[in-house]
Amino acid sequence: MRLFDFFPSKISKDQARDAGMALTLLLLLIGSATGREGFHLLAIATLLVDMIAPAIYKPFATLWLGLSQLLGTFVSKLLLSVVFFTLVLPVGLVRRLLGRDSLQLGKFKRGSASVMSERGHVFGPADIERPY
Repeated sequence: MRLFDFFPSKISKDQARDAGMALTLLLLLIGSATGREGFHLLAIATLLVDMIAPAIYKPFATLWLGLSQLLGTFVSKLLLSVVFFTLVLPVGLVRRLLGRDSLQLGKFKRGSASVMSERGHVFGPADIERPY
């Protein structure tokens, strides 16, 4: 996947409005963190522009949504990799060293029996009423 595939080509009015709201929130957070009054006034101005003409924020929405898609793609893969290598892999290695075989895969590989079991059950109305 190429880098520019993450950035949307068409932005709807609602997406532009949401990006304007995100910019307003960002300015409010910066103003609160720095203590500067100018950011709060700028946030009020961006909110007014967002309510009157949200189409102005289409270029910002393209950038905002593209970056969020890009971050979401890479951070999720990174987070899942960290979870796998810190939790799943060590547990699997310890279980293998201890000789545990919960799925009984060794028994299945040595035998010639099928893992499929034949059920002669005829389903009726009671099975549908209480499936669990």
